[in-house]
Amino acid sequence: MRRLASVLAASVLVLTGCSLPRHYPEVTFHANGKTIRVEPAVYCDVEGNNCAEQTQPAKLKVPAGKVVQISVDGQLADGLWEAVFLYRDAKGEEKTTGTGLLGKGENFTYTLALPDKTDQLMGIEIHEAAAAVLDTGQPLLRGYWAVEVTN
Repeated sequence: MRRLASVLAASVLVLTGCSLPRHYPEVTFHANGKTIRVEPAVYCDVEGNNCAEQTQPAKLKVPAGKVVQISVDGQLADGLWEAVFLYRDAKGEEKTTGTGLLGKGENFTYTLALPDKTDQLMGIEIHEAAAAVLDTGQPLLRGYWAVEVTN
């Protein structure tokens, strides 16, 4: 999971600030007959400031070849969000990929299926964009939800 966090630091969304916001939207993950609801690992105000942090990612068992259904809170779906995931391919190489930006009231769910049935999912993060943007024009990260995958 540490590798996922370091790889994701280069994502299109950037995290700033730290303190306590009031509302924590949840993301639901379903795989292999198990459903978990996850609070954000980090969540900031709409401007990307005043962030609250939790230390432990959620855990979900996902055998190779299985899909993960992801359902986001309406607040996330109304804004911009993305799913980013780390997996190991059949050659043992770790790869990171993602959905690109989703949302704008149109995307409440996403089905995560890896390119090959032998690929093993290792971790998932859901990122929510803040209202603020960087000088580059890319949105700041308002929050993220982390899931460590076991097989």
